[in-house]
Amino acid sequence: MGMPQIRLVLAVTTAATLAGACPNPSGGPPKVDAKGDPIAVVAGTTITVEQLQKRLDEQSPFVRARYADLEKKKEFVDAQVRFEVLAAEAYARGYDQDAEIQEQVKKIIVQKLTREEFDGRVKLADVTDAELHKYFDEHQAEYQKPEMARASHVAFAFGPDEASKATAKKAAEEVRKLAADQAKLADRNWFKELAEQHSTDEATKRAGGDLRYLSKADAEAQLGAAARDWLFSGEGINDVSPVLEGKAAWHVLKRTGKRKEITRTFDQVKNQVKNVVFREKRTAAFGGFVDELKQKHGVQVHQDKIDKLRVDVKLPPAPPPDGDPHGGMQMDDGHGHGQDRDDVHGDDEGAAPPPAGAARAPGGPTP
Repeated sequence: MGMPQIRLVLAVTTAATLAGACPNPSGGPPKVDAKGDPIAVVAGTTITVEQLQKRLDEQSPFVRARYADLEKKKEFVDAQVRFEVLAAEAYARGYDQDAEIQEQVKKIIVQKLTREEFDGRVKLADVTDAELHKYFDEHQAEYQKPEMARASHVAFAFGPDEASKATAKKAAEEVRKLAADQAKLADRNWFKELAEQHSTDEATKRAGGDLRYLSKADAEAQLGAAARDWLFSGEGINDVSPVLEGKAAWHVLKRTGKRKEITRTFDQVKNQVKNVVFREKRTAAFGGFVDELKQKHGVQVHQDKIDKLRVDVKLPPAPPPDGDPHGGMQMDDGHGHGQDRDDVHGDDEGAAPPPAGAARAPGGPTP
């Protein structure tokens, strides 16, 4: 079945499902108990004034303004009638039994179940201050961050003897002269190349000597007190240090970034923390709910079969240059508006609103 037929039947089936309709054994659309003032009857399906009014009220003021006069209202009603006629024919052909349609409906009703279940079970207002303070206290690292500096270095390791130390320092001083060459310092790759060629720190030389961001404590532990003091005493980005002595190596540093200390109080982040705790509670409640349902309905998973699943990592072919995989072919959407043929029931504002009761697939976050 093509996408236009799938979307058409899916729209009607979804609306009927969410409205609590019962399947129609005759093969037509599910019958919804429409109460109100009938405005049209199509294939046994009643469309009421109240349904259409609700649908109009759901539109933006800009869209509603298009239907202010009588002729436009007639067009709106005609659009709903046209949709119901197409739906009746789709059901008559058995499109509602298509496996893809049924799978999509299943996803929609699962979304409705989870949303309604957890809108009542876990509410934002139920999150207590005690829970917020507990989370804040346990996650201080997220809200209290020390001053940080980023650097790259060229390291020259030395041994325990003075001769080794002197030889390494001489090599470091030569590289420092090259690193501080103002004519070449503007080239961002210059220091990187020096690190790759001369550094004895195998862990960082392939990354151009990049040490990432360091706190004062990290800088002292990795590079020594002299390097820590130089790194945090200045603000100039791309400054090059003198040769600095570390515990087992001489270092030539290039400062590449600075971050100020961040200290956030509980009151400053209370709303942020509340949303995090709320999501965690919903996730926990959702997991418990699913566990209950597994017990209720029975679940059996053959773990030994999971490895049989194969993942194709090949990228799909690029779309045609004009961006239209169907060559620009259009068709009527059932509301009198031309649509790309894979979007027979699109949501373009220029189109008439979908029929009364034709709910969209529920969106919003899942637990």
